[in-house]
Order: sequence, then structure tokens, then C-alpha cells
Amino acid sequence: MAQAETALIEVTGVNVNTTAAGLEVVLETSETVPTPVTTTEGNALVIEIPAAVLALPEGEEFLDVGPAEGIAAITANNMAVAGEPNQVRIVITGTDAPPTAEVTSTAQQMVLNVAIAPPGTSAGAIDDSRIQITVTGTRNPDDVQDAPSNITVIDREEIERIQAQDIRDLVRFEPGIVVRDNARYGLQDFNIRGLDGNRVLLQVDGIRIPTRFEFGPFALGRDYVDLDSLSAVEIIRGPASALYGSDALAGVVSYFSLDPEALLDEAGRDFVGGVRLGYGSENTSTNINTAFAARLGDLDVLFGYTRRDGNELQVSGDDRFVDPETNNRNNFLGSAVYRLSDTQSLRLITEVFDDDAELDILEANLVAPNVQFEDVELNTNRERISLSYEYDDPDSNSFLQFGRFQVYYQNARNEELRIRQFTYGPTSGGQFPIGTPVRRNDDYDFLDRVWGANLQLRSDFDIGAVENRLTYGIEVSTTRNERPRDRVETSLVTGESTRISSTDTFPIEDFPPSDTVRLGFYIQDEITFGDGRFTLIPGLRFDIYDLTVEDSPSFERNDVEPVDFNDSDVSPSLALIFRPSDEITLVGRYARGFRAPLYSEINSGFTNTTGAFFKYRTIPNPDLESETSNTFELGIRGDFDRFRFGLTGFYSRYDNFIEEFVDAGTEIITPPPAFGTPVINIFQTQNITEAEIYGLELGSEYRFSSGEDGFRVRLALAWTEGNNLTDDEPLESVSPFQLVAGLGYRAPGDRWGVEFIGTVVGEPDVNDIINDQERFIPDAYTVFDLIGYINLSPNVSLNLGVYNIFNTEYYQFADVRNVTADRPDIGRFSQARTSFRAGLTWRF
Repeated sequence: MAQAETALIEVTGVNVNTTAAGLEVVLETSETVPTPVTTTEGNALVIEIPAAVLALPEGEEFLDVGPAEGIAAITANNMAVAGEPNQVRIVITGTDAPPTAEVTSTAQQMVLNVAIAPPGTSAGAIDDSRIQITVTGTRNPDDVQDAPSNITVIDREEIERIQAQDIRDLVRFEPGIVVRDNARYGLQDFNIRGLDGNRVLLQVDGIRIPTRFEFGPFALGRDYVDLDSLSAVEIIRGPASALYGSDALAGVVSYFSLDPEALLDEAGRDFVGGVRLGYGSENTSTNINTAFAARLGDLDVLFGYTRRDGNELQVSGDDRFVDPETNNRNNFLGSAVYRLSDTQSLRLITEVFDDDAELDILEANLVAPNVQFEDVELNTNRERISLSYEYDDPDSNSFLQFGRFQVYYQNARNEELRIRQFTYGPTSGGQFPIGTPVRRNDDYDFLDRVWGANLQLRSDFDIGAVENRLTYGIEVSTTRNERPRDRVETSLVTGESTRISSTDTFPIEDFPPSDTVRLGFYIQDEITFGDGRFTLIPGLRFDIYDLTVEDSPSFERNDVEPVDFNDSDVSPSLALIFRPSDEITLVGRYARGFRAPLYSEINSGFTNTTGAFFKYRTIPNPDLESETSNTFELGIRGDFDRFRFGLTGFYSRYDNFIEEFVDAGTEIITPPPAFGTPVINIFQTQNITEAEIYGLELGSEYRFSSGEDGFRVRLALAWTEGNNLTDDEPLESVSPFQLVAGLGYRAPGDRWGVEFIGTVVGEPDVNDIINDQERFIPDAYTVFDLIGYINLSPNVSLNLGVYNIFNTEYYQFADVRNVTADRPDIGRFSQARTSFRAGLTWRF
């Protein structure tokens, strides 16, 4: 005989009354309600009634905004979770801190006697909403105050507050972290503690972002992620190879996609959505972002879309050489989480990123007088899909408390289409007579495809009074890289076409098709003892790196022989965390970093023997060694009621720095040419440099009240020095001193907020001469910005910002460190003039 289903308790009415102590919330029910589950989330008190349904005459949702001083809102709605398909969730949100409530039930009523927290009460006294959680530092969720590394966490709320539109905006107010820009190819990469390029690991949801490729005039960066698709960004300063392997030599940037489960749990509803509109005057850009998440029983789904359109930057300097540009971006994100049980789930993520830019090269920027015009189209595309299984049961009595297995595929492509019209001259080479008008069509591609899988496990256990959190796992991936370049030149007189142009016979490749296999094994134990005052964290990773190349006639036209490469390395780390009090944390850390040479560094191939007085060839180097580093850090962090700070000092020593295009001797052409030099200059990528980098990093914030409201001041700075020990000169990639100071105010109830921010950057410490010419060294500068927001309603907010208020002409050193002082177009490298941004967000 089938068992009858349990009858649901119906909540047919919600009434809110003011009392001397606060509020009385009366729920009219069909029968007596058992004791509900109550929790706090930030400033909210959450009451969940199982086996119940909200059946109000006005609908299935109740909302009362600002019912009393100290209460921002009261909501009630139906909610389904794993194991409990029917429950009523009531959320009472305080303005300064979560309220408390006494619950009593009768046959047809449940009464919540709500006590409002006094003004100025710190939410942290009950549930510290200021805690920032990082999972990158140890691969486990931790408070950044207790992380072994110096970690910056930028969540979605902060991204919206500072109106970050790209990765440079993201770190605008983060001293010591810089994103460099290329005037033609766009944003490049992150510079952390004086190192950039492929010495910083970038990953999105555990999948590596494609490497940066630079060869001659080409500079293809790593701007493959749209910020509106993210829930958070975490940045590790310093090496993390013990957990993440090769490329994590200077740091790690981890992107985390929007998560439907987290969004729905936070809202306490089965459907959430939002639309965000934005405008920026610095490049007359517009953007729209929308995201929707829904809960369908045990299945959570999300869809997000972003569209961006813009133009060239309105620079603060001389803009006569700024090429007109139009660009657009589309980003699609889909995610689904299926809960197999309370402790197991499947997660599917798919994403398509597509960025287009069109440049009309100004006449003043054309490469030669015989060129009439040049147009450039750049497309950056990245597609990925991943499937993961996750087990999470911290109360499990087995040896395993957490496990995640993920498989993924990612395909990225950079395509450059270039059309140039010019007249053949004496140095044009090729197949046409001098004076012939010619149209040149270039099609350059860069491909990066990766398949991979990773397994991460965690076992929690005690040995006597010593707690252990053992994290261990395996990562494996294979990456395919290609760089085909094609060119067709067509006579505008005869219509004849040829692929023989100047020094090359096309198609050609800058490196042979390459397959890179990465295999890594890691283990880390977080050992806590001394009543929780001490945590010792030893870690170790073993990496195998294997590069194989494919025979390619297009590459062999360069008259060089490609080589395979393989290497392995062990990366240890050791950290000690000491908590002398609840407010103070002391950290000491040693970490070894490691970066294996890339496909393009091992097998660079290009030959030019047509020059009369300068001929050259680049050749592979099978003897390259991996770059390594040894870093020592000491830090102190404080977390008081009104004051938080973190101070870190570090020293890093780097060996076997890889430098491209080093002079490797000469060859003699036999027999010698009838005209010009018979000498061919040979260049090769080599390990030549030892370097050291050291510095201090400070982040701090003081609040004038114990709560989130009121005034606050913040101060952050980064001072970094670097030396090339081989040549006894300053390390050119190190950024100058940077200080960021802000004065902010947040109105009661978070109705509005504003912050005035000043950024001070010093003069870089570099040699005055570059390539036998005077270097352009930008002056120190100070700029001021004003950002703010207004919460027009609980669901609608307006963000506003004025940047570079006093229209200061200034330059990012990372953008101009290879620029000579005699260039007439230096102004094109300057940063934006006074500009404003506005963003409107509607959540529903």
C-alpha cells in the first residue's frame, strides 16, 4: 500500500507590526509550525520552514522594504533545495548587522519577535561579513588573513563598484599589479612583482589561459576573459609552482565564473536575474550584460551574455597619432549544476568569448612613404567546455572529505587580417617592377587548443591534538600551438598575384606546429597545532614537461631544423602561520618557482638574407633550461574591529632567465653575394640572466565606525626593486613605486556611497639608453578619481565615476619601457584624459 504524502503547511498571510523592541512578524499558518532552522548570512537573519508552502492571496512572494529603522527589508518566498522540495524561506535584512528573533508557534500562527541591532553594531560581532575567502592560496577555502601568500580578492560587487571594464581597470587601485597595453594589439598581460608575460599563470575555472606570443612586431596578449562573466578574481603575489606548476613563477591570476548555485542560494529564490548597462566616455564605449539563473528541483542553470562596443582611447597627451579604432565584444556563458545528493554534484560550464577590433592606420603611422593606406582587423576568440564531479562532505568519517574531478577542452584563436596598398620601391623585393601599385593581403593566425583533466582530493584527520588538512592531486593537459602566416600580393595594373614577398615565400610559420604535454603531481598538508595558533604548510609538486614538434614545410622554409624538448622539475614550498592573538597573524614563507621554456622560445625560426648590409637568422635552442626562483616572504596582518592591514616583505632570486634573440655568432655565405655583406648574424633564445627582486607591499583600511556605514580611509602601496645581476643594471620589467589612498563614505542602510581616490606613481629606475638610443622615461605622476553609487531601490543601483579629474597627462611605464625619446608619436601611449563612466544595474 502506497504511503500517503506528508501534507504541506500553508502560510496564508504575513503581517509586520512595530514593537518597542523592534518588529513582530506574524505568519498565518494552516497548522502548528515545527521549530524552523535559523541562520545568519551577512546582515541577514534567515528562517527556513520545512514542508511548507507560501500561499498568499497576492502571490507566492512577500516583500516589505524598510519596515523599521535598522531593517532594510523583509522577504518571504518558496524555495526548493536538495532533500526538501518544499520550504518557505524568510529573510530579515538589517542595515548595520543581522537582527535576532524569538520564534513562537500556535495552532494557526508563527510569531517572530525581531530585535534590531543597535546602530553602530558590527556585523562582524555576529557574522563577519568583511571576511574575504580565497581558494587559490591553498586550493581550499580560507580567509585571506590566514592564507600563506599575499592574495588579492576582487569580487563581483567590487568589480561593479569600480566599474571595471577590462583587466587593466580591474587592478587600477591595486599597487604592485600592472597590466601593460600595446597600441596595436591591445591589453597584454599582468605584471606582478616586476615580472610579466608567461611568468604569471592565468587560469579560468582551473583551465589555463593561452600564453602570450611575441615575435618581432607581433604581440598577442592574454586578454581572453570578460569581467561581467565572473563572480571573483583572485591574484597571488609571488611564486605558486608548488600548487600550480610551470608559469606560476611570479604569481597566479584565477578567474571564477558566475555560479548559478551560489547566486540562487544568496537570493533565497528559485529564479534570479539582472541587467547591467554601462557607458564610458574615455573610448565612447557602451556595454550591456544580462544573467539569469533558475532552480529546477535539483538542477541549477545559468545563462549570461555581455556585449561591448567602443572606439580608440581619448588620450591625455598628443592624440595626432592615435589610430581610429572600432571594437566590439560578445561573451556567452552557460552553466549547470546538478545535485546528485547533499554531498555530490555535477557541474557543466561552457563559454564563448569573441573580440573584434578594426584599425584604420593613420597616414602619419604608415611604415614608409610609398604606402598609401593600411587597414587592420584583429579577432580574438576563445571557446571552452568543462565537466566536473564534486564530492564535499566535511563530516565524512572516511579518509576523504573532498574530491573534484574535471575534464575540459578549450580552443583559442587570434587572427590578424591586414590590407596594405603601396607602390613597389627599390627595397620592396618581391616579384613586381619598381613603381608597380600593389595590394598586399596578410592573414596571420595564432592557435592554442588544450585538452586536460585534473583531480583534486582532500583528507582531514587528526594526529593527537594536531589537525591535518591534506590536499593532493594530479593535473594533465596537452596543448597544440600553431602560427601560420600567409600573404598574397596583387598587382593593381595586371591583376597578377604572388605569394613571394620581400624576404619570404608564403605561407610560413614562426615556429613549427607544437604539442606540449604537462603532467603534475602535488601534495600539501596544512598542519594546525598549539590550540589553533600555529599552522605549518609544507607543499611539493613534481612536473613533467614534454614538447614535440611536427614536420612542417612552412617552417622549414626558414632553413632551420626544429627540435623537441623535455624537462622535469620539483617545486617545494613551506609556510608558517602564527596567530599570537585573534587580531594578529604572522606569516613566513619560502617558495620555489619554475617555468619551462615555451614552444616559441625553443623553436624560433626566421631568416632574412636579402638585406644588403644586415642579414640575420634565428635558430632553435634545444639546450634551454627552465627558469627557477627562490622566494622568501615575511608578513604581518591585523584584523581589528575598525582597522585591517597587511604588510609583506619579500626577496626573490631568479636563475636561468630566458632572453629571446641573443647574439649567437655569425655565418658566412659561400660563395659571397655580388653586392652587400656575406655575413649572416645568428640570434637564438638563451638562458643568460640572473636577477633579484625585492620589495614591500602594504594594504590597510580604517573605519571611523564599527559598522559598515560611515567614513573610511584606505592606504595601499607597493615598492619594488629589481636588478639584472648578470649585467649589473636595473631590471627593466619592474614597475615604479605606487601608492593608492582613498577617503570613502557609506550612508546608513547602504543607500549610497562615494570614494575619492588618489594614485601616486614614481619615476621608474631604468637605464637611460635603450638600443643605443635615449629612452623615454615617463615622469612621476599623481591622478585623482571619484567613484560612487546610489541604491535607488533594493533592486536598482546606479554607479558613477569621474577619472583623472584634473586631466593629468601621464604614462604607464609598462606601455613605454621600450620606447625611445625621439619618437614624435609618444603622446599616443598616454593614458585617458578626464573621463566619466555610468552604470545602471537592475536585479530581479
